[in-house]
Amino acid sequence: MRNNSHRDKYIISAIVSILLASLLSGSVYSQEHNKEQNPSATQQRFSDIELWIKRFEDPERDKWQRPAEVVKAMDLKPGDVVADIGAGTGYFTRHIAAAVGPSGKAIGLDIEPGMVKYMEEDAKKLNLSNYEARVVKTDNPELGPHSVDVIFLCDTYHHIENRLEYFRNVSPSLKPGGRLVIVDFIKDTDFGPPREHKMAKESVIEELLKAGYRLIKSHDLLQHQYFLEFGI
Repeated sequence: MRNNSHRDKYIISAIVSILLASLLSGSVYSQEHNKEQNPSATQQRFSDIELWIKRFEDPERDKWQRPAEVVKAMDLKPGDVVADIGAGTGYFTRHIAAAVGPSGKAIGLDIEPGMVKYMEEDAKKLNLSNYEARVVKTDNPELGPHSVDVIFLCDTYHHIENRLEYFRNVSPSLKPGGRLVIVDFIKDTDFGPPREHKMAKESVIEELLKAGYRLIKSHDLLQHQYFLEFGI
């Protein structure tokens, strides 16, 4: 695992993105951004994992993220195995687990142990034995060869460093006919994080083509985000 400063930078960036979008408040971003300039304030903030879980699970998020509809559009089959990279609280993972059924599996992957613990408790509460959670490294989701049908990332792609290398290394974990699904914020809008914290859809497509993927489908389901499917 990389050093703590790198890990904190990754976590902070991911949390700011979802927090901004869920609250739709520029003033909140300004306050939190100022805190991020002070490392001690940052450590204090992230010691309260319950606060961030509350943010991620804000019911207002459902209105624009539309998780049930996104998962339906993915056309998952019973028995599919899906890895949710950067799963956070399992916001999407629980929907995926329900979609693939008891013979399938939804694996929530996150670098923050507190989030993984939340997902484990969430799976027990929902009685979903096919909903798993794992702590992973920032540069490696630690998936076995030909082990998953779908790799899913929501609000996570633009936070990953060395993306070409990362996604080249991830592709062997897909089964034949497997897919990579990316959902992230449209860059040229004021919704969500600041524009400099977002990636254009065209840039994502270009990067993944270079990493050896091919674009299968671009969904128009979400108002504020692009929704892309890739194959290998």
